Amino acid sequence: MSIVAGVDFGTLSVRISIFDKVRGKLGSAVAEYPLHSSPTDPLLKTQSHDDQMSALARAMREAVRVSGIDGREIKSIALDTTGSSVIVVGENLVPLGEYYLWCDHPRCAPVWLRRNRLVRRRLLL
Repeated sequence: MSIVAGVDFGTLSVRISIFDKVRGKLGSAVAEYPLHSSPTDPLLKTQSHDDQMSALARAMREAVRVSGIDGREIKSIALDTTGSSVIVVGENLVPLGEYYLWCDHPRCAPVWLRRNRLVRRRLLL
């Protein structure tokens, strides 16, 4: 069997589907994580690396259970994320703080400007 796990990180959850080349979709699961708001800036939204990794582990365990397979049978993993979230990292690519959430609506221009200022300040530390 050629088994693949597809992982999609969204704004509030991670979704996992497990597929077999011959049998198709074997199972799936979803695990949620919180969106954090700044107490001083209502337009600033962030996500926690630890929250996302914990949700990934929960969803993967459940998807494997529902699929009825041994997790060691998974031969590869395909990842999809919100590609424009800003994650400031340090040595060994360890996140230095929470992820700055992106915004794709024209009315969110102030959020982009504010986020960019925060990122620039963080990078200069």
